[in-house]
Amino acid sequence: MELHYARLLFTFTLASDLPDPHAFFVTRAEFESAFRSSLACRRSDCAGCLPAAPCPFPATFGQQIAKDPEAVRRHQKPPLPFIFQFPVLPPSPNRGTNHQLALHLVGSAVQHVFYYLCAVRVLVESRKGRVLRVEAEAPGGGRTPIDAACGVPLLSSQDPVLAGPLSTETVTLHLLTPLKLVHEGRLLKTFTFAQFARSLMRRISSLAYHYEGAEPSLDYRWLSQSSDAVETLEYGCRLVSWNGRPAGIAGTAVFGGDLEPFHLLLQLGMATHLGKGASFGFGSYRVES
Repeated sequence: MELHYARLLFTFTLASDLPDPHAFFVTRAEFESAFRSSLACRRSDCAGCLPAAPCPFPATFGQQIAKDPEAVRRHQKPPLPFIFQFPVLPPSPNRGTNHQLALHLVGSAVQHVFYYLCAVRVLVESRKGRVLRVEAEAPGGGRTPIDAACGVPLLSSQDPVLAGPLSTETVTLHLLTPLKLVHEGRLLKTFTFAQFARSLMRRISSLAYHYEGAEPSLDYRWLSQSSDAVETLEYGCRLVSWNGRPAGIAGTAVFGGDLEPFHLLLQLGMATHLGKGASFGFGSYRVES
């Protein structure tokens, strides 16, 4: 299974104090507005718009349901084709401190990299920041200056940064930002490996279908059944709150069992994140043996 993506790295400095350490995690409306600005679009919505050429905005935010009924059954509403990795800011006063945010563009979203670059600059400025430099991660972990006209390097599940060796018997998941897994409309306070793996299968397969135009060769039923046999060996996770509201599950968990069939999914999930709010920084994790 392949999933190609670009990883853009923005280094910025705070021009003024920003008291909320999680200020970048609640920026969906601002980013949509910034993306419209990058297109020189003055509309507040797309209803009735007849652009002269295919427009990147509905391709990015439209999340149009597939016309294939079987695809709708498997993938339902498509996820957004980008994933932010936002920094948690230090306590105020923090003026003059430097930080980095990363943006992953999946599949066809890479075609619109110029508009993403413009929109992220506007977003950073809306949070009292100033972008110092923008780079793209190259295969193997190196960095290269961005050249939107010539394209950006693509990463994949086979890149050495992700494709490191994992144990076939145990893995440790470090939740770097709160994980929001929802079951029957309710935010989970704990999770099992099976819940994690099934959510990961749905997210990665949907991204691949909608933005790579490919159906991953996954035996969903077998993987789902196999995930039930993976046991929780250690569980150090808890539900955390940000600004007085439940943000999701954070901490570290160790799982044991036959984990080799899940290696690729677990590695790709580090790039895609997982759960509600994954595109805007939530559900970031690191996996290790």
